Amino acid sequence: MKFVEYIKKEGYRRYRGAVADSVYEYFNCECSDRAVWYIKDGSYQCVGCREQCETDSSDGFQLFLTDMDDS
Repeated sequence: MKFVEYIKKEGYRRYRGAVADSVYEYFNCECSDRAVWYIKDGSYQCVGCREQCETDSSDGFQLFLTDMDDS
């Protein structure tokens, strides 16, 4: 089973937000152009190369506002 298939079965979903350069600098990533991130419960997992970097820090990841009820 490919790693990406495994993490999808584990409940990760594709992260489509912006990722800051600082994230790639932290991981000393040499192939950020191939990065593909997945997220699950605050855990960010990259499947873009064999390093399969993972972090639980949201620093450098675009945050999204959730729908809020104004009542």
